[in-house]
Amino acid sequence: MKLSNWTCRLGRFKNAQRDPAPHSFAGQVLPNPRFWPGFATKGSPGRAKSNLLRLLIVTTLLTGILTTAHAGPLTPKTPSHPPQPAGQPAPAPEIPGELPSVAAALPPLKAVLLVGPIDGDDGDWTTAEKQNMDLAAAELEANGVQVFKFYTPNNDWEQIKAAAEGAHFLFYRGHGVYWSPFPHPTVGGFTLKDRFVSSDDIRDDLHLAPNAIVMLYGCFTAGSSSLEEDVIDSAEAQRRVAQYSDPFIDVGAAGYYADWYGDAFQMFVRYLFQGMTMGEAYEAYFDYCSATVERHVHPDHPDQALWLDKDFWGYPKYNYAFVGRPDQTLTDLFRPEMALTPPAITHLAEPTSPSRIFTVGVNSTVVATFAWTASVVPAEVPWMDVQPRSGSSGQAMTVVITPTGQPLGTYQTYIRVTADAPGVANGEQTIPVTLHVVDHVFQTHLPLVFKAAP
Repeated sequence: MKLSNWTCRLGRFKNAQRDPAPHSFAGQVLPNPRFWPGFATKGSPGRAKSNLLRLLIVTTLLTGILTTAHAGPLTPKTPSHPPQPAGQPAPAPEIPGELPSVAAALPPLKAVLLVGPIDGDDGDWTTAEKQNMDLAAAELEANGVQVFKFYTPNNDWEQIKAAAEGAHFLFYRGHGVYWSPFPHPTVGGFTLKDRFVSSDDIRDDLHLAPNAIVMLYGCFTAGSSSLEEDVIDSAEAQRRVAQYSDPFIDVGAAGYYADWYGDAFQMFVRYLFQGMTMGEAYEAYFDYCSATVERHVHPDHPDQALWLDKDFWGYPKYNYAFVGRPDQTLTDLFRPEMALTPPAITHLAEPTSPSRIFTVGVNSTVVATFAWTASVVPAEVPWMDVQPRSGSSGQAMTVVITPTGQPLGTYQTYIRVTADAPGVANGEQTIPVTLHVVDHVFQTHLPLVFKAAP
C-alpha cells in the first residue's frame, strides 16, 4: 500500500545555484545597484555621468561572469545528505506458502555491493546504510550468491572493477552525484572514498555479466533529491532517471531499481528469487501505487521500460524508479543455454575420398559451465565417428566422416547432445549429419590476387 499525504520530515535545503540570490546572473551575486559607485537618483545633476559609469561596471562584471560560467570541465558535487523518506517502511506483505527459490535452476551468481561515505566512514548515516546493504547481502547469500562488499573506507576502484568482472548484481548506497547547475543538472555516478566515479567511468571500467541487475540509493537515482524545495515535473524526473541508468544499460544491464527505503534492495532480491519478473518485483514492494505510477520508455533505449512513482510528502517526491525489461525473470536472464556450432554438417565426397574432420562446439551462453553427453541416433553408422562422447561446455567434439567403401547415395544420421544439468535451456539438441557419395566431385579453383603493401 502506498504511503501518501505524510508530513515531510526533510528539512528544505536551499541550493544557491538553483535559486540565485537577488541581483545575480548565472549564479554569481552582483552588488545591489543602490550601492554601486556613482549611483545617482533620478533628477540629480550627475545622473547621466553616473549612469554611464554604471553601464561600464555592469558590462565588465557580466563579461567576466560569462567567461567563467562556461569555462572548464564539469565539476562533480553531492547534496549535503542523501534523500530520506518521511516515514518507515510498512511490513513487507507475506507471500502465501513462501514461494521456493529459483536458485537451483541458475548458475553460480556474483554480487558486488558498494557503500560510499555519507557522513564520514563511520558516521550514523553511513553506518545505517551499511546495515541496510547487509540486509540485501544476507538475502543474496541465502540464495547462494557470492557477495563482495566494498563498504567505505574499503572503496578502492581498482578492486571494485576486478570484483565486478562478470557480476550479476551491482548495488550502491550513498550520495548521488550532479555535475552541472540546477534546475536541470547532469547527474550520474558514485561517490566513493576519495573519488567520484562518473557515468563514463562506469561505461569504460565495469564489465558486468550480460543482463546484470543494478540497484541504487542516492539523490537523483529515482528522480528527486534532498536539494529540491519544490516538486520537479515528470519530464525532469524522467531525464534524471534516464541519465543515471544509461551507463548501466549501455554495458548490458537488464534491470535498474532505485528507491529511498532501507529494505528495498532486500525485498527486490527476495521477490526475484521467488520467481517474479522484474516488473512484478517492482509492483510487489509496498512503495508502489498503481494510481501514481508513470510508465514511460527510456529515451535512449526505447526497448527498455522506464517507470516512475512518487510519494506525497507535502509535495510530490519522485522516489521510486525502474528501468529495464519488466517481463524477464532471473531464470530468463541468467539460466545457461546450450549452443551448438555448427548446427548441421554436410559432406560431399567420392567413394575413395579421404576422411574429413569436423569440429562441433558445445558452449554455454553464460559464464556458467555444464556437463554434456553425445550419442548417435537412431543408431551408430560405419561412416561416422564422434569423440569424445562427453565433456563440459566450452569443450568441442570431433566428428570424423569416412566415405570409403560406401555405395553411391545419400546417407543421414543425427548426433544428439544432452546437457546433464536440468536447468540448462535447450539442453537437448540434435545435429543432422548428411553424407553425399557421388561418382565424381568437380572442383573449381578460384584465383587469389594479393596487393603488395606500399
